[in-house]
Amino acid sequence: MERTMNPNSFDFKQLETQLEQLKSISSNNSNILKSIKNSLNKFFIKSKCKEVIYTKNTDKLFFGMRVYIVLSGDKALELMGDNEPTIAEGYYVELDSKLFDPILDLSGGELTAILLHEVGHVAYDTQTIEEVKNSIDAYFANSGRYYDMKTSAGFNELLAFGMKDAVMKAGSMFTKFGNTEIMADSFVVSCGYGPQLESAIKKILFNVDYMSKDIDNRFIALSWVLRVGQELAIFRIPAVKTLNKAAKLTGSTLEKRELKYAANVISTMESPLVEMYTEAAWDNIKNKFSDKIMKFKRNGIKQIKNDVFELKLRLRTCEDIDELMSIIRSCNSYISILQEYLEEDISDAEREDIVNVLQELYSIRETAANNKEVSSRYSGYIQVTYPTIH
Repeated sequence: MERTMNPNSFDFKQLETQLEQLKSISSNNSNILKSIKNSLNKFFIKSKCKEVIYTKNTDKLFFGMRVYIVLSGDKALELMGDNEPTIAEGYYVELDSKLFDPILDLSGGELTAILLHEVGHVAYDTQTIEEVKNSIDAYFANSGRYYDMKTSAGFNELLAFGMKDAVMKAGSMFTKFGNTEIMADSFVVSCGYGPQLESAIKKILFNVDYMSKDIDNRFIALSWVLRVGQELAIFRIPAVKTLNKAAKLTGSTLEKRELKYAANVISTMESPLVEMYTEAAWDNIKNKFSDKIMKFKRNGIKQIKNDVFELKLRLRTCEDIDELMSIIRSCNSYISILQEYLEEDISDAEREDIVNVLQELYSIRETAANNKEVSSRYSGYIQVTYPTIH
């Protein structure tokens, strides 16, 4: 958990008033939204709110509130190779006009509790992003795949799209109603808004007929990304159609923006600039893993073997799920680097050594992924096989 502030020392009354004002049709919404953004940035000092959007939702399903993190393609890949817990560098907030409907009758305090819950999961709590990273690592381990970024132009941006969607849904009360964690959210309680969060949830559950159907699979978009991401040459056209269709169905402005951006990334795959872009992106990725790569080039396969031996020892004595996921992530990173290095002009002896080490890494990763606690926690998040895209 990243500690950015002392919740008990902050006065949220101004934020309550700002959210209450959004109920009034005569209010100057743009100024109020800027004030809400400024209030959030005064409190969450290590993660910056870029914009607060108010969407007039008249003909689409209720979505409540959306918080999308700022995440570039390169940063998404960097996160996947990093074992350090992290919060979002920045985020966007979207408010559904139906959240302010008189039928719900949410007070300023209840609206504040909801906002703190939604933002807190990306700007205060490291667990949400970590859960998404762990789920992707578990997917690669269970499917026997690795990060082959060079084979899929635009994969990093598509991965970022999937991760942003998964982070938004994994931390949102609007996609996991019935989860007791919401009622006892420790961060919101520490801010003094535990009772308000509980009463807000009861009002929404009582008055809203439809809640998100993604409850059983909050990582559905990320699952789709991993399904088609490394075979975009085959799935490019149906993938674009799927994204554009989804953009027409959602009532969320932020989600529509993300879907259209992802569709545009895939649409430009055949551009002459794509190959140049992919090579540049791969060079950037390698820079992110520069320590491991330089160590490998300097010390050769011997150093990698030492690291593999250390991973084996860690696996043998490890019972903690976080440590197991760290081992899986380390294996994924090394596998990606070594698979890429196999394409270099190397001797037969070096190639044989690398292949042997890769086999050990795949074995370590598989053993860690098959741990009962890991498999029970992550195997259902992202499935290895998916329905055909239409």
